[in-house]
Amino acid sequence: MTKRPPDPLPQVTALSPYVPGRPSPSEAGSLASNESPYGASPRVAEALAACAARIHRYPDPLASGVSAGLARLYGVDPECVLVGNGSAEVIYLLAMAYAAGGRAVCADPPYRLDEIVPQIVGASVVKVPLRDWTHDLDAMAEVDADIAFVVNPHNPTGTTVTREAIRAFAEQSKARLIVVDEAYVEFADDPEAVTMVHEATGNVAVMRTFSKAYGLAGARVGYLVADPEVIDALRRIRPPFSVTGPTQAAALAALEDTAHLEWVREQTRRGRERLYELFGAAGYEVVPSQANFVLVVAPDAEELQARLERGGVSVRLGANLELPGTVRVTVASDEGFELLARALRA
Repeated sequence: MTKRPPDPLPQVTALSPYVPGRPSPSEAGSLASNESPYGASPRVAEALAACAARIHRYPDPLASGVSAGLARLYGVDPECVLVGNGSAEVIYLLAMAYAAGGRAVCADPPYRLDEIVPQIVGASVVKVPLRDWTHDLDAMAEVDADIAFVVNPHNPTGTTVTREAIRAFAEQSKARLIVVDEAYVEFADDPEAVTMVHEATGNVAVMRTFSKAYGLAGARVGYLVADPEVIDALRRIRPPFSVTGPTQAAALAALEDTAHLEWVREQTRRGRERLYELFGAAGYEVVPSQANFVLVVAPDAEELQARLERGGVSVRLGANLELPGTVRVTVASDEGFELLARALRA
């Protein structure tokens, strides 16, 4: 006779799990998850087809080709780059290596995994409220923590802090490791004024992803640029073969197509302006964004979400992101903008 399963750890049962955005019935109307409406480079499909013949083989365990490509892009040693199964795996590895049983600090509202994952490894989490929709780095610097997460541009607001501000934070912060999440930095008007990727050394690490600007959300590939000592620590605990062969091929192909990346960046910036115009004309305040989404301040957020869903458009309710009274809307394709405009007029 079998016994009942054991109880999970208390920190697991206490968690509120991550809830992803819901897709709409049509791809064009799916504006809840900050996915690229423009797709990946055409070279990605060619690369995926070419690697199908080797699907029976294990992939390169360290994704060395992708690491080397990223190292060339940023002018760093390949030993400063770790490629993971999306940024999510990188966050798990960082929490296990540096925050287990300790303390993490992040913004309030946070990117949800920055709050969830440290708790899984037994860490407490201090959330510092935003100031004018933006990270309050001065207040965060006062928190004695093992790891600090700075999401720049911030999700879910889309706001940024400058490189100089993060540099000053790194000098003043009581946190022992500072992780700057730059998942959306390619969409900033001036990415070089924001990014810390060229200063990722010592106790400052920078995390990025192929999910957004490169359009590889379904492939699951993210990476960390950091001091070799940090990369070495994460390699010791990472699961073997976590980044699949097709994913590595897709990432390399996407990296090589710089023209597609620039086209996506330009289209996204134009789309962001269209979102400002559409929601502004409908009487809503929109938080200025540097990402591929905008945060709409909506006292009628639940009604607005329902109205858009009736029009075939899914958006992310701010209450699910710890920002009640708002909705988050991703930049759309031309077809998606037509659906959105009709739904807002309904």
